[in-house]
Amino acid sequence: MGLPPVTYLAIYRANLPAPESELCVASTSDFEIKLLPGPIRFSFTVPVLHYRPSAAGMTAAQQHRELPRNSYVLIQISLSAMDPASAPTARSVAALRVAEATCIFDLRCPGLISEKLHEGTVDKPGQYVFMPEGPLRVTARPAEDPEDVADRIASDLASLQELSAQDRDRFRLAARWFRRGQEAINPVDRFLFFWMVLEICPAMGKGKVSNTTSRFLSERLYRHLSREEIKERTKLGRIENLRGHILHKGKAFVDPGEEEEFLECLDRLERTAATCLRILAGMAPGDDLDKYVKED
Repeated sequence: MGLPPVTYLAIYRANLPAPESELCVASTSDFEIKLLPGPIRFSFTVPVLHYRPSAAGMTAAQQHRELPRNSYVLIQISLSAMDPASAPTARSVAALRVAEATCIFDLRCPGLISEKLHEGTVDKPGQYVFMPEGPLRVTARPAEDPEDVADRIASDLASLQELSAQDRDRFRLAARWFRRGQEAINPVDRFLFFWMVLEICPAMGKGKVSNTTSRFLSERLYRHLSREEIKERTKLGRIENLRGHILHKGKAFVDPGEEEEFLECLDRLERTAATCLRILAGMAPGDDLDKYVKED
């Protein structure tokens, strides 16, 4: 007996008078778009993190949700029974179909689609499905005293007051993109968000980002290394080329065969962005990049 199909659901609040009952916009054997008034009830599987210094683990739990009567756009995709190896590809295709459909709404009826209320797989009775956009990170951290953490954060926030108005504005903008990178699950999204940090600081529109960033790190942190040496060891040139490939080739997801190399580039990029932000904020730069920059 084969595996049952998996339901992928996207729900948006609509700036539109709610229909009296469900209204079908489009329907095929595996794809459906509806306008509907609600209420909408569904369940989905979520990760539950367990943190016990200095270890961390993850289990799964089911979350139930009910949306009240309102005006909604609902997109439902049926994913055929699949083995675990093909699941990421199927989920990626489903997400692209949702993006395509919502874009048509945006182009034809600008402003109709409001905030996204849910996107992802949903559970059926007796079926629990968890298919995230990308790998989830479970980080084990050393035990820290909450009062020490509070003191250090308070000191760092106070140091921001010493920045010039221009640097503070630049830090805030870069911090917004860095935070989006931390919150995103899709590794391509994370990559582009972290790259935007370097575009804002230290590049500031002055030449190639890989060159300006390498020079910044040479002048402010690794003074014994030239710009060219830092660029080579961090692989910022390769990362910049990958960024161009993502944008110019329309790359929305990482292919399974490219995952290992892509995630290494993403790690280098995240560490670079974090280091540059610390320097801009007047904090100690940390040792994030030592893993790649310092020779054995």
